[in-house]
Amino acid sequence: MIYRVLSCRLALLGLAFLCALAVPGLAKAECALRVGWDEWPPYFTYKDKNFHGLEYDLLKSTAKAAGCSIDLRQVPWARALEMLKSGALDLLYGAGYSAGYSAERAAFAKYSISYRDEQFVLVTKGASDSRNTSISLARWLASTNSKNAYHGLGVFRGNVYGEKIDHILKQNAKNVVLVDVNDNDQMVNMLQAGRLDGYIVEDGVAQMLVQTAAFPMRRLLIEEQKGDPLHYIFALKTPDDVVQRFNAAILKRQTEIK
Repeated sequence: MIYRVLSCRLALLGLAFLCALAVPGLAKAECALRVGWDEWPPYFTYKDKNFHGLEYDLLKSTAKAAGCSIDLRQVPWARALEMLKSGALDLLYGAGYSAGYSAERAAFAKYSISYRDEQFVLVTKGASDSRNTSISLARWLASTNSKNAYHGLGVFRGNVYGEKIDHILKQNAKNVVLVDVNDNDQMVNMLQAGRLDGYIVEDGVAQMLVQTAAFPMRRLLIEEQKGDPLHYIFALKTPDDVVQRFNAAILKRQTEIK
């Protein structure tokens, strides 16, 4: 009787194993990720009951290649970081890297490899220029402001702008007041009202805003920053296997592009 029971159990285990191999996806552990998102035109937007943009497309294709489903939950970036820390979210996209911030985030997050580079620019009032005009952020911050002894510079709450820009802002702390804002509309309105002298934003966003703004705005490439890597960050409880599968999907896409 004991031998019959053992034989039956072994047969069932073998059948389960074969089924797992036969059905795509069952051989991998289930991977359903809660992802924080917010409006980031033109990179990540929700319109006509559908998501659009480069960041969304990359996230969707990378997750699919990694064998994961995504559950998108709209949350402002600063709160999304807290939710990732508490385990209420599993994944965030568009995370920059700098030594200080990354050491802090390492306490509650795992980084993927870089999945794309981003270029930040300085946006100010003034006539737009079709050329890619550049400016030294350090010299701009050190220059005389006609109204104040400092520059009011808009930055997104919770954002990381890379080690080079972070270093410049720290070196020129006496010449700048950093103003945390939540979205592009707030930045544009504060710039128009004279409450900001400029703000730092990703180039694709800047190009869109310069074209659609109700007043003249200038987009200036920041000489000191030639592009910084972006990463996915995962909650600490996320299995290492999931992070490795994302890394493999990123490497495969980058290899195919070259």
